[in-house]
Amino acid sequence: MPGKEYECKDCGRAFLIYEEKKTLICPSCDGENITLKQAKPLPQWIIEKNNIKPG
Repeated sequence: MPGKEYECKDCGRAFLIYEEKKTLICPSCDGENITLKQAKPLPQWIIEKNNIKPG
């Protein structure tokens, strides 16, 4: 992934910030209460859908 995913604690929006852009400001509310969003495993239904063989 070209950037890291962050989450605004004020409005709850998740967004990417690219490595070369170091400003941590929410694009929705211009808030600065930003945290790094933790990676979560994919839901089981997405894994099963990706494993279905075509044909």
